[in-house]
Amino acid sequence: MLKNMKVLLAIVLFVAPYVAGHTETSDLEDNAYLKLEKLLFFKKRPNKNSLRVGSQDALYGYDGGSGTSNWDGVCASGNKQSPINFVPEETVAVYRRVLRFNGAQQIPHSTNITNSGHSIKIKLRTQKPITVTGGVFGNKVYEFQQLHFHWGKNTHEGSEHTVESRRFPLECHLVFYKENCTNPTSEPECIAVLGVHYESKWVGSNVLDPIVKATAAIEQVGEYVAKVNGYPLKQYLPKDLGTYFSYTGSLTTPPCTEGVTWIWFTETMKVSPHQVNILHEITDEYGHKVESNFRGTQPLNGRSVYLINSA
Repeated sequence: MLKNMKVLLAIVLFVAPYVAGHTETSDLEDNAYLKLEKLLFFKKRPNKNSLRVGSQDALYGYDGGSGTSNWDGVCASGNKQSPINFVPEETVAVYRRVLRFNGAQQIPHSTNITNSGHSIKIKLRTQKPITVTGGVFGNKVYEFQQLHFHWGKNTHEGSEHTVESRRFPLECHLVFYKENCTNPTSEPECIAVLGVHYESKWVGSNVLDPIVKATAAIEQVGEYVAKVNGYPLKQYLPKDLGTYFSYTGSLTTPPCTEGVTWIWFTETMKVSPHQVNILHEITDEYGHKVESNFRGTQPLNGRSVYLINSA
């Protein structure tokens, strides 16, 4: 019976545009197809009362009793926390060799898009590992793990880091682990995060389109979409990889592990208001929409912030 219902639903969705007298699909129809794909093909991971964050189980949120002001452990006691506010005039200007990426141009054989309950997480399945070295990393080699996004309740403020107290609508974090680290969340200097921020434009970056379209199929915690191919990692990065802020900080979510090497590129990418609004449709473990998932800026506590120029 269920099989017959699925076939019938597939036929209805397929012929609907033609019955309406047109052959191009609208955004509404795209969402319908995603819902169908989810019903027919997508696996749903079981919901959990807690989500695994790094090496610990942590139930946290951004508002109310589980909000950022109530995060405990290193999140509350650490003195090298992230994110921070960048003030260019107060940074130390440094020249470094250019960052060198290996494998960032590979087209992934699959792109996994997951609702983590706090964000949308992307994993790229590639033939060879994607690594970065050079720049502030020197000879150390870091391997790409995943990327995820932070946004806000409106289309103007959602980034975690700020520049002279200005917040941006969207921030992407590309997470890397240093080679040969056995427990990255507890060993020093094992984690590097590359931050990319987005400016609001009428037309957003194409790299965000598959993520936005997948949102309808991953509204609940643990749901994921496995897409064939997808964009290479290079497309998630700005063109100018030679100018960036760098400092030692932490993960911006529990367990807020410190000793993280941060790179935050000064060049922006583009996101449209429509793209940001669609991200709000995912829900957390309580079924509430994730309308805002950025942490406020943290004090420097005497840390140096560097403005790197590799040109």
